[in-house]
Amino acid sequence: MIQRKDLLAFDFYKKEKFTGSYKGMRYLIQKAAIDETAVFLVTTWSGPYSYANTDASLRTEKSFPFEAASLEEITDYLNQTYQEKKGEWPTRIS
Repeated sequence: MIQRKDLLAFDFYKKEKFTGSYKGMRYLIQKAAIDETAVFLVTTWSGPYSYANTDASLRTEKSFPFEAASLEEITDYLNQTYQEKKGEWPTRIS
């Protein structure tokens, strides 16, 4: 299970993006702009390949307000996504 502390501090995202994985589910969390409004853009995809090496049609994106409280929501979203698509994540990654 992904925990809030696994996603680093809010200030980190002001300048950097964060990639992680959990049991075959890969994810990218980054600051983005939608209609000139800052948001967290969270992308998930099935491993073993990196974001750049995974076809865009195989990735799922969701946005959240760019605020510290959203990191808790993102944690819940990632855990929910993992459970909902549990059969899609590779069970063994070389």
